[in-house]
Amino acid sequence: MTIPQLHIGAGTQLGSLTLFPVWTNASGQLGISTGTGSHLEVTELASGPQVGKLSISNHGITPALLLEGELLEGGHQHRICARDVILGAGESREVETFCVERGRWGSGNTSHNRAARRAPLSVRAELHSPQSGNRQGRIWERVSRHQGVNASSPTGSLVDLLNASNSVPTSRRYELPRPLEGQRGAAFGIGGEVLMIEIFGTHSLFLRHYRQVSQAIAMDLQLLTALPEVATPGQHVRRLATELTAMNIAPFGHDIFTIRDHGGLASEPVALQNEHRAFGGIRVARPKRAPQFAHLSVWNTEHPVMSSV
Repeated sequence: MTIPQLHIGAGTQLGSLTLFPVWTNASGQLGISTGTGSHLEVTELASGPQVGKLSISNHGITPALLLEGELLEGGHQHRICARDVILGAGESREVETFCVERGRWGSGNTSHNRAARRAPLSVRAELHSPQSGNRQGRIWERVSRHQGVNASSPTGSLVDLLNASNSVPTSRRYELPRPLEGQRGAAFGIGGEVLMIEIFGTHSLFLRHYRQVSQAIAMDLQLLTALPEVATPGQHVRRLATELTAMNIAPFGHDIFTIRDHGGLASEPVALQNEHRAFGGIRVARPKRAPQFAHLSVWNTEHPVMSSV
């Protein structure tokens, strides 16, 4: 299986960030809901709360996509989803999470609000870091870097810090450009180097998350003021896109133990690394249709943001 051909548009520079629109030649029909358009309920485990797991139920009539780095707000503490997950209509399952509120545990509330907001790139990067061991501790450390930039949180809450970031007057914020017709994703360059490319299986899936990504990026830009405000050259992104589309990824179903059947739709997570890249996402297959990616992010593991800010 290959990554679909990627088409990279002109970049827009915002401080140290350069944002590039991305299109693909993949089919635009998946029948999956996501973001605020899905009907997912998030609660602590019925057997007792655990930092690293939450229970997710899909009360919608279509399969639903929950993204890595999505904020799951409330409960005993705020969490983020560790990796992409698809749940079929009526399906419930436990998903892996990481805490982004180090100083709180418990409040009598076992349910979570879900606005489909995303963690900033500087926090999400840890989900794809090649480092092993104590990933939770490194996520807390990444969240703590945002303390004091626009506000502080007594519980070290990423949610509090994101709320404060988005209350900053517009004149002090960086507004991402409006999404373009048919756009399927974006590439992000920071400090003159490509950090990551994120693509979605359809334009509608991308649109469901673009505003939330914009809000999270504002936090990154307020934090990364020490990095040079230089544009990332478009040729760097196009070179990466060419490299990706030339790769061969194991065919769908190569590991039968990771496939899930959601009733007419099967899903399989993607998580792999090579010397310079980390890949994370999820691909889907329907009967008599070629498998395709519902979501995929590719990270440059040598970028400074992957290890430090």
